[in-house]
Amino acid sequence: MKRQEFEKISRKLEILAADIMRSKGPEYTDETEDILSNFKNTSSRLNITPLKVWAVFFDKQCSSLFAHANNPLLKKSESIESRFADIINYCYLGLGLFKEREKK
Repeated sequence: MKRQEFEKISRKLEILAADIMRSKGPEYTDETEDILSNFKNTSSRLNITPLKVWAVFFDKQCSSLFAHANNPLLKKSESIESRFADIINYCYLGLGLFKEREKK
């Protein structure tokens, strides 16, 4: 793949990730100001750390990509682009959780 095509794909993925974050954000945060509240609320219910919740959610996205990498004929419940965009967003959210933990 040539650099120009790769950069075009990368830009589209960045836009998709930002669009997903904007559209799903209010649902996952209960419209609170805390972008990380979904992880914190789930962690409280399960009595585990918010980072462990994040790791489970992140792993779910990665597991889906691994399944598709191993089986190109596997039916997709959502686009591969959407899975990669979600992984990008989970990276941002995970970094936020790590940074918050450092402040404590």
